[in-house]
Amino acid sequence: MSAPRLIPYRGLEPSPWKNGLGVTREIGLVPSGAFDVGFRFRLSRAVIDAPAPFSRYPGVRRWLVQARGGALELRFDGEPKRQLERVGDLCAFSGDDAVEGVPLDGPSEDFNLMLADPALEAELLVRPLVGSMILHQPAGAWQVFHLLDGHAHLQGTPQALVAGDTLWIDPAEADRIAARVDGGGTALVLSIRPRSPN
Repeated sequence: MSAPRLIPYRGLEPSPWKNGLGVTREIGLVPSGAFDVGFRFRLSRAVIDAPAPFSRYPGVRRWLVQARGGALELRFDGEPKRQLERVGDLCAFSGDDAVEGVPLDGPSEDFNLMLADPALEAELLVRPLVGSMILHQPAGAWQVFHLLDGHAHLQGTPQALVAGDTLWIDPAEADRIAARVDGGGTALVLSIRPRSPN
């Protein structure tokens, strides 16, 4: 049985965006040589402190979640602007899109999911963490708990989480309760699993 793996924010190494116009910190990925980007999906955090066009990732589905800092405006070619104004605000878009990120109130830090494998689907839920939270993991799914703000504790272990930390849980064969977390703050819970056949 796969146990939750703690990925501390403080241990994430900065690296340049693909277009060199920003800096990202990779949380984790599932590698695959079947896709040009080299992964099935990838999780990261990025700080945007000046207007900058995002790197293009053709064929990749993207989700951006406000994690910390000021509001971020996303400007799309030929589409209405979208704003992430508070922690937990979310925007989904295609990696084919031409997008510029414009911080409105100082630097903005954002959580990124990039999903390259068309055989996978993702569910992202922003939830208040008040007391205890059960992490239910569907069969065959990666389950991820990312603490956007506040503090948390993985029950049954000495592991404590602060804002920016992540619990990564690899897939299991059957539905299960993968972990119990307690604390206070705002959590982002992701389930990345094989696409339904319908």
